[in-house]
Amino acid sequence: MNPTIEKRRATLINVAYFALLICAFYLFMRYAFWTLSPFIFAFFIAMLLQKPIRSIEKHTPFNKPFLSFAAVLIITLLFAALVTVIGKSVFDELKELFDKISQTFTSIPDFILKAQIWTLDFIEPLPDSIESSVADSVNNLSYKLLEAYNQQDLSIITSGKIESEMNISAIVTPLSGVISTASKIPGILIAIIVFFIATFFITVDYDRIVLFLKRQLPEGRRDALSKTKTLALSTLGKMAKAYFLIICITFTEILIGLSALDLFGVFSGRYKVVISMCIAIVDIFPILGSGTILIPWGIISLLTGNYGLGIGLLVMYIIITVLRQYIEPKLVAGQLGLPPAATLIAMYLGLKIFGVLGIFLLPLTLTILKVLNDDGVIHLWKPSDKNKNSAVSSEPGIKKKTKGSKTK
Repeated sequence: MNPTIEKRRATLINVAYFALLICAFYLFMRYAFWTLSPFIFAFFIAMLLQKPIRSIEKHTPFNKPFLSFAAVLIITLLFAALVTVIGKSVFDELKELFDKISQTFTSIPDFILKAQIWTLDFIEPLPDSIESSVADSVNNLSYKLLEAYNQQDLSIITSGKIESEMNISAIVTPLSGVISTASKIPGILIAIIVFFIATFFITVDYDRIVLFLKRQLPEGRRDALSKTKTLALSTLGKMAKAYFLIICITFTEILIGLSALDLFGVFSGRYKVVISMCIAIVDIFPILGSGTILIPWGIISLLTGNYGLGIGLLVMYIIITVLRQYIEPKLVAGQLGLPPAATLIAMYLGLKIFGVLGIFLLPLTLTILKVLNDDGVIHLWKPSDKNKNSAVSSEPGIKKKTKGSKTK
């Protein structure tokens, strides 16, 4: 057969193969992931428990079923205690935060007027023609916003029909939300119970399950599966540890910063923990970062005349950003990360295809594929010379030539 035709045929087969894999991945994540999630997470936890359980089993008279039950019970109790303590603290602070936000919304006219005055003062150094044009636009916008706010207020107060509709919607909307949430609670509780029961059974029968799965694969694929599992777990472990430390560091920085602002009297409120936790989690996203919350918050504080809080928040953002640029490369190995453009594309596609879960899922999947490809387990694209050399030198029985070495 013609080599060119053979090459094209092989290319088409590879394209069709990867297209089927992508379709299968999409269908699984779209329609089966949440249904099977208790068993997926149970298998993952059982896999992590194997090493400590085997070690304890060697040095104690206890058998594996007892140790598995004890390990799952300890995890369950720790999970319940953690959810109870953190949940109560977060609930109390969220309640106070929402009360504060609802009080802030009553001062919208004051905020609009202060923003108008601040903007007019800011554009005063501009040339007269430009200043006049911008000032007219700002004044018109402020007038329209105040008029819209006052009309809405007036319509609610004067119109009995609108008032009754607002009162009904004020009752019906939260009630429907509560009913919708309450209807999901039994399913969530059942999923949690199934998760812990499945974790116990899978932990006990882990070796049998793994052998069964390996028997279904061709002989040459079994070693590749074991290597894939080792590399994937290593990658996930390193990334989880690194980003957990980054979240803890960012959380501590923000909590200390808000406490300092509270000490100086420019920030008041008991919801520092919730704010610090939210900003620390948002800061993990490479596209968003802590500036998504701190910068608008600081600017609004400056516009409303709270200059101490505004300056403090912006200074806090600068400190967090500088420390993040220094800490992250130390914690997250460079070879594990994706290029920024690839991360952005993966996050966007993940959000569009799988929703919020896809923001985490697709970049993580691409990172694992990159590690497997660089290590030679799979061959999706040609790795760089650096990755190729490191993969070759890491293979057993192959030594990298050094300068001055002799070959016979």
